[in-house]
Amino acid sequence: MVVVSSIALTAGIVSAATEHNVTTSLGGVAGDFFDIDGVVKVDSLVVGQQSIGGVTFFNGTIVNSTTDATGADNPVTFGDNVRIDGRIYRGATAGTADSMPFIVNDNMEVSGNLAVNGDITLASNQTLNVADTTITGLSTDDLSDGSTLTNSDAVATLTADWVNTAYPWAANEIADATRVVPMSLSDFYTDADNAPADITTLTTPSLGYKASQGLFLQYIEDDTTDFGGQLIVPQDYASGGAFKMAVDTSGALVTDWNVDWQVAISETAGTAAWSTSMANEAAVDVPDNAGTPDILTFTPTSQTDISAGDVLFFNFWPDSNTAAGEPNVEIYSVWFEYTATQ
Repeated sequence: MVVVSSIALTAGIVSAATEHNVTTSLGGVAGDFFDIDGVVKVDSLVVGQQSIGGVTFFNGTIVNSTTDATGADNPVTFGDNVRIDGRIYRGATAGTADSMPFIVNDNMEVSGNLAVNGDITLASNQTLNVADTTITGLSTDDLSDGSTLTNSDAVATLTADWVNTAYPWAANEIADATRVVPMSLSDFYTDADNAPADITTLTTPSLGYKASQGLFLQYIEDDTTDFGGQLIVPQDYASGGAFKMAVDTSGALVTDWNVDWQVAISETAGTAAWSTSMANEAAVDVPDNAGTPDILTFTPTSQTDISAGDVLFFNFWPDSNTAAGEPNVEIYSVWFEYTATQ
């Protein structure tokens, strides 16, 4: 054991430090242990040598028993980098079985990876900032907020209410919706593609009425005169424009009944131009389902040419209704249906 005396400055006199080999003085040799039954007080303690180091055995607890001017405990202070080759834990027992968690009373930075074999819990109203950070290995099964989330370029399925008041949805974040443009039967004209005239109870088609079913346009066997009208495509139009018709028959079909039709699409956006002809479309069969309203769908061949603001001129007429005894066809409603953006 070597004891080194420090340099003392007293009344301007400098006293050089001296070194005393306590081991030799006590008759010991290098490597001997000295037991002291009591307390050793020193101003400083040097253990080991440069490039060699040494080992300090603390078979117990390190405590700073001093206080500051207010009486608060002073902490044990490490004035250099600290290397720990074992595990750090709090309390008498290592592990998570006790109720004494390891506490860090300050901000913490980790220069490296952080592996956690357990849960990470944030206190209420705290923020987890992961800006410009990639999170890997997270699946929808790991979420417990009542929703199922996938990549930002895929569909997300919600299984609970999602209240988004802080950041309202943008127009392109809302699913497209199906919209209709209803048309009154009184909006149509008979012989619309030739000599248009109002439809009455005496025209072809004729205007009829049934209690609890309402008004309808009626065609009888061998009728061929068309009816039609026009509309402006709504400004929220996105795609899928088609005409639809609710029909019924006065009895069972004998051979066949179908409705033929044509449409002209006049563009008003971009290069505005009137259509120069009506496009003949495929006829649609009337179902043999007397007494039940059936919906017929008339999809234009040039559906992709339809845009918001376009003028659509259309007309419908009976086809293949010449068999003897064919029932009347009753048209209760006509409308334009499309997919709208929001």
